[in-house]
Amino acid sequence: MSSPTNMTGSLTRTSPDDVITLPSAARMLGVGPTTLKRWSDQGRIPHTRTPGGHRRFLRSVIMDFRALVDPRAGMGSSSSHLSLRLGDPSEWVDRAHTLADPDRMEAALLGLRAGCGTWGEAADAVLSDFVHGLRLRHREGRLSEGAWRTLQRSFEHSVQRAAGRLRPRIGAPVALLASPAGATGSMLLALTEVVLREAGFTVLDVGRLDEPGVLEEVIAEQRPHQIVLLADAYAEASALVARLGGVSRAAARHGAEIWLAGGANWPVIDGAQRMPSLATLGIAARRRLGAPDGDVRAFS
Repeated sequence: MSSPTNMTGSLTRTSPDDVITLPSAARMLGVGPTTLKRWSDQGRIPHTRTPGGHRRFLRSVIMDFRALVDPRAGMGSSSSHLSLRLGDPSEWVDRAHTLADPDRMEAALLGLRAGCGTWGEAADAVLSDFVHGLRLRHREGRLSEGAWRTLQRSFEHSVQRAAGRLRPRIGAPVALLASPAGATGSMLLALTEVVLREAGFTVLDVGRLDEPGVLEEVIAEQRPHQIVLLADAYAEASALVARLGGVSRAAARHGAEIWLAGGANWPVIDGAQRMPSLATLGIAARRRLGAPDGDVRAFS
């Protein structure tokens, strides 16, 4: 979906009825004017400006983008061949091959986020309906290993681009994000990072760790304010028990809190809080930084 922002040549050859204002384009997409400004500034939707500095859009371009995220808009004369229902990632599984393109994956994710209150809510929907569906097909042999890996890369690249646009303020608290004993998937790690960044944290993602003692060393070196440990429902409880004692002691020595997320059957850890969902994690992160529950950063 990357496009140059300058489309003056197209506008001069276009009927005035095909050129629309920012508020009109935002209404067509079902988003706020501020969101559309960000998308256009990032080159996601081409635009031009009047002599007075006001943005103008081609109606056909807006319809193309809307068709990517909402089939109820109708395909019309749009050249887009992907149609995904806004807010319903369960439909994405049947069309997963089209999402191997990171630009299309990102458009779908941004469309979903536009319809949710936070990245946490969007992430929970993606995990339960899309990622779970892909994993199930992969385990049953209905999705090849190559296709599964390609979709993983596309997904992670798209989420990382979204996270990269959420730049923390100078001096923001640091959240260390890790999966003890390699106990979760990279897709969950990527989504959790964007949830924490949206709340205002600087995120240090150390990923999946299998070697004992490494996570404790990172905590001692980096002294994070928050430690977020991830493990999904496929993680072995015995592996988590073996790893978390040392992590808990390291966190206590440096005054860091521990949050446990990802759906695993976590063992009991003194002082650690369990987060049943990424939406819950996002709320806790905003509260940790003193923000109201509904106060979230712009997502793009």
